[in-house]
Amino acid sequence: MTIWTNVVLTILLSMLLVACVAESSKQPETPKTPSTQAQNCGGIAGLACGDGQYCDMGIGQCMVADGMGVCKEQPEVCTHEYVPVCGCDGKTYGNVCTAAAAGVSIDKMGEC
Repeated sequence: MTIWTNVVLTILLSMLLVACVAESSKQPETPKTPSTQAQNCGGIAGLACGDGQYCDMGIGQCMVADGMGVCKEQPEVCTHEYVPVCGCDGKTYGNVCTAAAAGVSIDKMGEC
């Protein structure tokens, strides 16, 4: 080997070593927490949700006495996929999204 080959190999190995040390010294990234917590709704206090939100009680929880739900955003756009659900208002909706867009929790899957 020539002297230049040794110099180039030494430089490349040094760069590789520095890169490995730098990578291993990085601190793990801390997970980001959402800035807003899910807000409870319903219950004995009858807690309401904000504008553009509805109280999602969970499937089949419409008639639970003092049942608590979680405020969720009402979707603005839904697919036309027909997978009917029965809303807590006794109406049949085309799918889960269209019920949520109307601000209605789901009583059961399928037509009312």
